[in-house]
Amino acid sequence: MEEKNQMKNRLDEELENIRFTKQADVLKKVYRPTWKDKLLLLWNKEISIPILPVSSAIVILLFGYGFFTISEFNNQEEYPHETIEIGGSTYWKAEIERRLANEE
Repeated sequence: MEEKNQMKNRLDEELENIRFTKQADVLKKVYRPTWKDKLLLLWNKEISIPILPVSSAIVILLFGYGFFTISEFNNQEEYPHETIEIGGSTYWKAEIERRLANEE
């Protein structure tokens, strides 16, 4: 048993300056990843989104939507229905015609 320990110590001393640095390369060649491993690699992938271009695009879209909504609202008439003035009061023409039709 002591002889084994001496051999081991001697071997350790001789190999102490040798370093195995290509372990990852060797494992890549020996070990083929399964579909599950590939899926895990995909899920663990980091995504970097540049803030300035994305936020400026969102702001432009929001302002564009607001501009067209406001311009469409301004293009509508203030009173889209006709009004009738009867006895100093103003009424919707469609409402008066509907009431007159109901009374007849």
